[in-house]
Amino acid sequence: MATASPGSPAPPTGRPAPSPRVGLGLLLAALLAAASVLQCAVFGRYDMARIHQESAAMPRNPVIVIPGFLGSKLRNRHTNESVWGRLLSLLKRDRLDDLSLPIDRLPIQENRDNLVPYDIYETFVGVKFYGAILEALREVGRYRIGDINDPRPGDTCFVYYYDWRRDNIEAAIGLGRAIERIKSRFKNPALRFDIVAHSMGGLVADYYMKYGGRDVTGDGKEHPVTYAGAADLGRIVLIGTPRRGAMSAFKILHTGFSRALARQALFTMPSIYQLLPTGGRRFIDPEGRPLEADLYDAAAWVRNRWSVFDPRSRTEPGDPARMQRFLQAALDRARAFRGALDRDAGRASPVPIHLFGSDCVPTLDRVILKQTPEGPVTLFEARASPDRGPGPIEALMFSPGDGSVTARSLLAIDVDGPAGAPAATGGRTDFASTFFFCESHGLLPANRGFQDNLFYVLLNGTQRPAPLATVSTGR
Repeated sequence: MATASPGSPAPPTGRPAPSPRVGLGLLLAALLAAASVLQCAVFGRYDMARIHQESAAMPRNPVIVIPGFLGSKLRNRHTNESVWGRLLSLLKRDRLDDLSLPIDRLPIQENRDNLVPYDIYETFVGVKFYGAILEALREVGRYRIGDINDPRPGDTCFVYYYDWRRDNIEAAIGLGRAIERIKSRFKNPALRFDIVAHSMGGLVADYYMKYGGRDVTGDGKEHPVTYAGAADLGRIVLIGTPRRGAMSAFKILHTGFSRALARQALFTMPSIYQLLPTGGRRFIDPEGRPLEADLYDAAAWVRNRWSVFDPRSRTEPGDPARMQRFLQAALDRARAFRGALDRDAGRASPVPIHLFGSDCVPTLDRVILKQTPEGPVTLFEARASPDRGPGPIEALMFSPGDGSVTARSLLAIDVDGPAGAPAATGGRTDFASTFFFCESHGLLPANRGFQDNLFYVLLNGTQRPAPLATVSTGR
């Protein structure tokens, strides 16, 4: 500790020598920091493969990994040129216009272009995203990763890549086709799969479990939950899935996604509207008072200048009525999709569901709608002074989460409901297990703590086991 002795020069004016209490605090902080570094070093050497080697040698269900929004690479079906999936295509902003979908046809599922998914986004600029979990499944879990479009005997892990821009029900129907293709190739109609799904991919898995490969929203009627896809599933692992929606989806619709995706392109993508929250008051005024604003009303988007309806938006000249017509159709489809997922089934899920998420990152949950002489302005931060900490407005705007999805949303707790009171979603409020750790949304699948617990779930937990493969008699 640095203290002034009688023979020492006096400290400079305005900078008193630290007190013994302050010095002790600094010492303790240094010791804790050193212990933390040591723990991280030990954890980095932690041999996950050795710990799980016995369990990994036992029979288990094959796994299907489902990435989230932005997680599948896209290419032109005619030229095979990658449009989303290579660094060069992201740096050339003029190529990003290829990601926009047409918006002229109704129903909106009929709007198609020439892009098709072809792989999962494993790494970006040296950072492993989905590549980390595939590596762990291969090296720790001893899964053999195969081609979901061309499964071979001995393959035990598949990646379901899909066009993340398009409708999630369409993705769920495609998942059903992929499952049937694998079962047919393996000649095992009773085969069950464990699903490991990140973010929006979890919504695709949840829909498939409840309704199978059927669109129950197209006729405007309310269809009961049948669990038509449950017979194909052993368990479902949901990682950072916005089961109550995410206001971060609204933010990127309004502002764009970093420099990679302009809001003009995002506006055309039905899937992102299906990430919007359905319940609770999501808007407040600058004083923190709740405001009524319907996220599912296209007229509210026009009135409040959201997304491409912002006068500052560099939208190409077009027909505002055409854009509003598409938007309302996309919002109606999104509301029907979320309603189907939230419908009360009257009984618990027949498939064990395991939740993984983060609760250490302040995550957008409400936004400020401010009226100005120039018109309404939407704010995603309270613009707090740098000399003060978070105040009551920030406490209303942000909730614990992973930076994109709140912990409450993953747990299907209504934003305006009592704290700790789960909402009845799909007839179930209980889960086989729930894990929370500290990580950002995009890196949840790469987190080593998550991976360790995942293998306890996949290799040791209670499951609906896959029946033994049948012997083909030939036809």
